[in-house]
Amino acid sequence: MSAFSLAINKILSLLFAVVLIPFSVLTHGIDLISAADRPDYEKTNVVGIGAYFRSQGITTDGDTLYFSSKTTLIRTEDDAKTLVNANYFAIPDELKDLGIAHIGGLSYYNGYIYAGLEDSKVWDYPIVGIFDAVTLELVEYYILDAELITRGLPWVCVNPDNGYLYCTDHSKNPTKLLVYDTSKNMEFVKEITLAESPYAIQGAEFFDGELYAATNDDTQAIYKINPDTGATEKVLDRNLTSGSEGEGMTFMTKNGNPVIVAMDMGPLFINAFVREYTVK
Repeated sequence: MSAFSLAINKILSLLFAVVLIPFSVLTHGIDLISAADRPDYEKTNVVGIGAYFRSQGITTDGDTLYFSSKTTLIRTEDDAKTLVNANYFAIPDELKDLGIAHIGGLSYYNGYIYAGLEDSKVWDYPIVGIFDAVTLELVEYYILDAELITRGLPWVCVNPDNGYLYCTDHSKNPTKLLVYDTSKNMEFVKEITLAESPYAIQGAEFFDGELYAATNDDTQAIYKINPDTGATEKVLDRNLTSGSEGEGMTFMTKNGNPVIVAMDMGPLFINAFVREYTVK
């Protein structure tokens, strides 16, 4: 971690240390309201400024976790709390000049973090940003076709088996998966019609050849999508407390078993939960 990032982290930690305790108790209490209907079996609660830095996307390199907020990228240990590195100004001026103001869903692939970048509410520039997984600095970006991607790029996901990047044609009610080749300067490969349109996908990750997508629909459901046929199956309903917002997801191995690790913002938006679910 750079000396600058380390200094900011220490200052923020000191400023929020005292106030976080009552907020932590409050947010845990609110979360218990719907506990009976939730399938999560483990959770980490991050409150205060830490929640902001974990408010959009999540991915993993298998050992550590990466999180995005609208303008930042951070890397933590697998506990989702211990900071390894941070880039608090992850959108460079060159992209700000295009109106880019939002980092969305993330996907780790081959030493890099692929991220959906948006000019929110304008939708002229759906951009894939590629960040070095160690420094968290932007190394390259590609502007995709706004005629195919009609409402921004809230998430992207790379299939580790072939290096193809997946996204959808519309962020709220998608009808197609769009596929690009990361080895050929994000050349368009194909489109795949979805059998069902998962509402408001926030992030996705590949596991065992299938694409899993986390949504912010009525039950914050997670779906499994066949990346070749578009066949869609609901895996689970997260059933978060009313007012919460479902965010992205990834996979990790815990105690020798694969688990879904998914993120959500609490109803007061002062905390973020990183939850674990059984893979189905």
